[in-house]
Amino acid sequence: MQSGRFGSRSDVAGTFFNLFDANPDAIKTLPDQLAERLVELIINGTFLPGERLHEVMLSERFEVSRGPVREALRLLEREGLVTMASRRGASVTRLTEKHLNDIFPVRAALMSVCAEELALRHSDTVQDLLDEATEKLFEASRNGNVSEYIVLVYQASMYIAEASGNEIARRILFSLGRQTLPLSRMVFENPGHRQDWSNNWCGIVDGIRAGDPTAARIAVFQLIGDIKAAALDALRRRDAAAHQSAKSVTASREDGAGTEEKPRSRRVRSRPGAPSTGP
Repeated sequence: MQSGRFGSRSDVAGTFFNLFDANPDAIKTLPDQLAERLVELIINGTFLPGERLHEVMLSERFEVSRGPVREALRLLEREGLVTMASRRGASVTRLTEKHLNDIFPVRAALMSVCAEELALRHSDTVQDLLDEATEKLFEASRNGNVSEYIVLVYQASMYIAEASGNEIARRILFSLGRQTLPLSRMVFENPGHRQDWSNNWCGIVDGIRAGDPTAARIAVFQLIGDIKAAALDALRRRDAAAHQSAKSVTASREDGAGTEEKPRSRRVRSRPGAPSTGP
């Protein structure tokens, strides 16, 4: 029997903010709602990395005052999705290769600790939920439902952290997982990357099922290593495309400037009795 714990949310952003919330039916504040909508727009590429997030523009878009918008941006700053700078305001965080090289080893270390704990404990309830997540991952991948697959990847990964009972690891993994969301769509639009992630996930689940913490740990490092390589490739492709676009704009402007007509010199007619200005 399916628990409905995985892939049941229709809103992608709600998954990333309220996953395993102790009180999911609690009324959300307006800043919380705005933060979720902004996450959705960042994930689907409406707001690109480095793009300014003007409070006035956002307040008009969402038809709210600037106060709740400002609070929502602060929430996203804490999650690493938005960067705040003095005199410049908020912008979508621009991930760098160094950022990714720092994030993924930490994720691998913490997730492996959680997976090892689950392998040692071996809970039938946890195993049933891991199997449910696996089934839904493969289903979403086969159907080419990228949005659903991204949700499931996040839910499944974070469930390992939550089920382990390690609260410190859970909090850090939740935060680090959110920071790489802007690259998730570029990575998982590739069916090969979806297949690789699903296969590596199966390795983790099988290690936990067998009560083998070493196998579970090795599978975690394989999964994180592969997704790190895919994320770095997506980042380089995105940056190369942005660079090429900027070059094209510059070249277009230069071509336009070169073809502009030079202003014609005017011949001034001299007044009677005035010296001629002509040749």
